[in-house]
Amino acid sequence: MRDTQYANQATEKLTVATQDSRTIIQAAQAALARIWREDIAYAKAGIMLADFSGKEAQLDLFDSATPSAGSEALMAVLDGINRRGKSQLFFAGQGIDNSFAMRRQMLSPDYTTDWRSIPTATIK
Repeated sequence: MRDTQYANQATEKLTVATQDSRTIIQAAQAALARIWREDIAYAKAGIMLADFSGKEAQLDLFDSATPSAGSEALMAVLDGINRRGKSQLFFAGQGIDNSFAMRRQMLSPDYTTDWRSIPTATIK
C-alpha cells in the first residue's frame, strides 16, 4: 500500500425514501465499490445523506418500488433496543472492534434532545 493521498466521492440516489438502515448501507456500499482503489491505504471515509422527505412523501407516477415488508417494524425494534444503550444491536459490517471512535472533545451540547443538557441558573 502506498501512502498516496486520494480523495473521491460518489452519489447514490435511492429510488424510494427510506428509514431502513439496510437500504442506506447497500447504497453506500454500491457507491464505495465504484470509487474504491486497492492501492490506497485509507485513513477515513464518510457518508452524507441529503434531500430528506417526510414519511408520507408522494412517489413518482411510474414508480413501482415499495418498501420491503416489515422494514418499518424492524427498524423500530432496532432503534428501541439501541435506545437502552449504545450499539446494543448493530450491523455486521460495522465490525465488533470499536477501537475507532469519533473524537468527542469538541462535541456541541445537545440541548434540544437531552433535558439534562439544558443550562440552569440559580438565583440566590
